[in-house]
Amino acid sequence: MGHLTRLLAYAQRCVPDLEPHFFSLSQAAPVVGRFGHPYEYVPSATATGLEPARWHAYFATRLSATIERIHPSVVVFDGTWPYEGLGLVRRAYPGIGWVWSRRGMWRPGMNRDQLAKASWFDLVIEPGEFAAPADQGVTATAQAARVGPVTLLDRDDLDSRAEARAFLGLDPSAPLALVSLGAGNINDTSGDLGAVVAALRALEVEVCVTQPEIASAQGRVDDVHVVRDFPLSRRYRAFDLAVSATGYNSFHELLRFGVPTLFVPNRSTALDDQEGRARYAAAQGWAHTLDVVTVDQATPLLAALLEKGEPMVKHVADADPGNGAAEAARLLTGLVAEGQD
Repeated sequence: MGHLTRLLAYAQRCVPDLEPHFFSLSQAAPVVGRFGHPYEYVPSATATGLEPARWHAYFATRLSATIERIHPSVVVFDGTWPYEGLGLVRRAYPGIGWVWSRRGMWRPGMNRDQLAKASWFDLVIEPGEFAAPADQGVTATAQAARVGPVTLLDRDDLDSRAEARAFLGLDPSAPLALVSLGAGNINDTSGDLGAVVAALRALEVEVCVTQPEIASAQGRVDDVHVVRDFPLSRRYRAFDLAVSATGYNSFHELLRFGVPTLFVPNRSTALDDQEGRARYAAAQGWAHTLDVVTVDQATPLLAALLEKGEPMVKHVADADPGNGAAEAARLLTGLVAEGQD
């Protein structure tokens, strides 16, 4: 949901100057309706089963129909690989302002050919990175309007610890960890997820996951809780610590909102340099990281986070220029104003 959430962060701050409309390939698109924004879901190539050439044509047809219906002043694409269909539609509607929201931290040397597509757009916005000094990808030196790290919420939007735990139905006093590592078996200690859960159990910390299929795995589950909300970051003060992959949204939300975290980067991402983010955060003393998790390795790091993780993560504030979503929204409203002159 990273692309959808970043666009929602912009949209929330464009209102009431602009009227956002979402056109999304994410099956989670309906969540933006909760924020009062109209949306439409467009199945991806994978979801439709179409061959790439046919899907790009389908995408272009759907996008053109939406443009004809709502007459947007600006179209914002968030992603690292602008679709060929987008280029076709852009040429057919030159009077619209076209914007690429392009996050950085690409794996070194990869996706260089996509940078040429910046010429399709009137503006390229780069959501900032706390780990920007470690960015070795090709976007690091590419031209863009760089803004601060983007999160949907600001710190003042978060519930108190008591409010968050009450909302999620969690014990008001038990030590709790949010574990967000994707699929896995909580009882298989040979995998990252199982090793983390075993280490937390040894420390008498209860586990919260966001996927019901993880919590319903065979074996002991009495200390595993399913927490579901969007954005879950509103409830982050419920947790004493987190164990998380290092995607853009999770990384910046956990650090900005002060959650002591053990980062376990997803090493199978095609383009996102999650290892680079995690290593940088650990080098700054903001968090701990493990590339491969074992119970013996994770237990002392999690114990350290329980003891002194809060002062560690507080140092992130010194490197945080503020939520870049507001500046991105100003750039978008400015582009609309220019088009109306």
